Amino acid sequence: MKRAKTYNFIEITKKEFQQYQATPITDSQAVEIQNNLFGVVDLLLQWSSKSSDIKCA
Repeated sequence: MKRAKTYNFIEITKKEFQQYQATPITDSQAVEIQNNLFGVVDLLLQWSSKSSDIKCA
């Protein structure tokens, strides 16, 4: 049976966003980045659903 690789989203966020910051990113900063990204995605989904409602009307 193939083993699935487990990803730690905090570590992924730290690794991806480290290139934009000279000092190491802390776990709390990574969590804040994730929360901001999820907030943006939520706003885009809300905007998209409202936009499709207007087109269908």
